[in-house]
Amino acid sequence: MTLNLAETSRVRLRLDQDQTPFLDSLLVEKERWQTSFHMPGHKGTLPPAPKLVEYWGGDIHAADLVEINGIIDYLHSPKGALLEAQKLAADAHGADHTFFLINGSTVGNIASIMATCFDGDRVIMPRASHRSVYGGVVLSGAIPLYVEPDYIPEIGFPLATSAEAVARLLAEHSGVKAVHITSPNYYGYLSDTATIAHMAHAAGAALCVDEAHGSHLAFHPSLPTSAVSLGADMVIQSTHKTQSALTQGSMLHVNDGVVNVARVGQILSLLQTSSPSSILLASIDAARHFSVTQGEALLEKALRLAEAARAEIRALDGLWCYGEDLVGRGGIFSYDPTKLVVRVRETGLSGFQFYDKLRYDHGIDGEFADRNHVIFSITMGDTDASVEKLLNALRATSGCVEAADDQPEVSLPVGLPEMAMTPRDAYYAPSRVVAFEEAAGHISAENLIPYPPGIPLIVPGERIEPVHLDYLRYIRSIGGGVVGPEDKTLATLRVVS
Repeated sequence: MTLNLAETSRVRLRLDQDQTPFLDSLLVEKERWQTSFHMPGHKGTLPPAPKLVEYWGGDIHAADLVEINGIIDYLHSPKGALLEAQKLAADAHGADHTFFLINGSTVGNIASIMATCFDGDRVIMPRASHRSVYGGVVLSGAIPLYVEPDYIPEIGFPLATSAEAVARLLAEHSGVKAVHITSPNYYGYLSDTATIAHMAHAAGAALCVDEAHGSHLAFHPSLPTSAVSLGADMVIQSTHKTQSALTQGSMLHVNDGVVNVARVGQILSLLQTSSPSSILLASIDAARHFSVTQGEALLEKALRLAEAARAEIRALDGLWCYGEDLVGRGGIFSYDPTKLVVRVRETGLSGFQFYDKLRYDHGIDGEFADRNHVIFSITMGDTDASVEKLLNALRATSGCVEAADDQPEVSLPVGLPEMAMTPRDAYYAPSRVVAFEEAAGHISAENLIPYPPGIPLIVPGERIEPVHLDYLRYIRSIGGGVVGPEDKTLATLRVVS
């Protein structure tokens, strides 16, 4: 079932976007040169360490202002310039309300679950959700109903959440309070968000969308439509990932109708620091202004560069760059052309090896790698020169054909593990450490998340089976990692006593 919606992603602006109210208030306060007898301890006058000045490119202590200064608005109770900045951000993205986040999209995902689910409530979520969503499940006490991964064989990763799978879960379980999906994901592929929103609302549930990798979607009509405009109730975006905010700078957009906006603000006050960084907040305000005033032109260039690069990569021996060829499979509704998903396995190198060659031989850092791919993100910050450097590196590296890795690939275990306890109960239950080889049959008290592909293999409350241990051994043998366990060497695992 697919809804027919306008394909434009342009937002109808209502406010004067040619202003940066919070940043302006900081500049005014910085020029006042008051004598401080409050935090921070450097007082804006103590010189930073010389290596910090070298790293920063200057002394930013004088800009490290806090809300104790009289005119600086406070993140947890904004009434002036910061409130205006958040209203401008909501207007720019087409949302009813926007909260600035300084703990990244992680805190937005946690807040979205806590704002829509209480202890024992059910939330539908893909098994491939970011680990922060599982944090929200633990903190809220919600019971997850998983959309089982639908792997794209060429990629080895589920790239979208099937609307049909969500419909089945809604039909099988009454009283679902929220549906949480990731769209676009790390690979740049999007789900049919409008249809999922319609189904969620018909069932009385809120739709929360982790749009961390799609903060730029509202600023060019040729990009996929943001979930903000497709009926989602809460949308979490990493303004630092595809716009120009400093790292950790993010936004949480809320639309009226289903979610209690005041509760969202209260939850964010619980989760975010009570000493917010003005420098991070100012960068979010400035990023919004930059994207509204210059984003369309720069994204036009980014799209041109990405499409030209995709075509050239497809012509290189041993490489392939995915795009529209995957749309329509595995729940994929559309894709973001600015993501270059490059298959490298035909070169004989793994994605990890290829990534390292690019980094150490050519000075190119990709977004990330998995066993068979390296992914690159083209943004407003790219130029003809930067993309040409990437293409030159790909040409050189693809020509270095090596003996293929003949280690047999181990597939992820089929099906979902047994949920013996809820994630929250397992997380807080008495636990003990057992040797890795003796963990089969036990209930995990910690997350076991292999990279690649980044899907939780086991979350707290699930029973560990021998096939899970086999897969963890394999992932480590090919250069991947495992996130979540207390013992980073994986010699031991923590299980419920």
